[in-house]
Amino acid sequence: MASSQVVKVLIVEDDIVTRRIYRTMLSRFGFEVTEAEDGKKAINHFVDGNEYDLVLMDKEMPKMDGVEATRTLRGMGIPVKIVAITGDEHSRGAFLDAGADEFLLKPLSILALTDILKAFNFLN
Repeated sequence: MASSQVVKVLIVEDDIVTRRIYRTMLSRFGFEVTEAEDGKKAINHFVDGNEYDLVLMDKEMPKMDGVEATRTLRGMGIPVKIVAITGDEHSRGAFLDAGADEFLLKPLSILALTDILKAFNFLN
């Protein structure tokens, strides 16, 4: 990713405290952050024409869970990098089958986030 471009991240998480933690972590890198409280709202961001480089996707949310939202985004042909972040270690296969690029267990550490951002070339 070109260093002149700002990385756009969509946090999809129903817990407001967790969203704030993720926003704080991402702000260290100067990323542009948008939030959605559930999978349906996340899908609507893309339907409305918004583009993101990365989606941090929770699993259990009202209206549409993270696995279904991931599957829907992939079905729409959205090439965004999707990182599933959940406390449910048994959902790894479901997320990866739905099209997630990576799977992490909560709680998300800054080290794990940094490693993912480097692996996706969002950080040097």
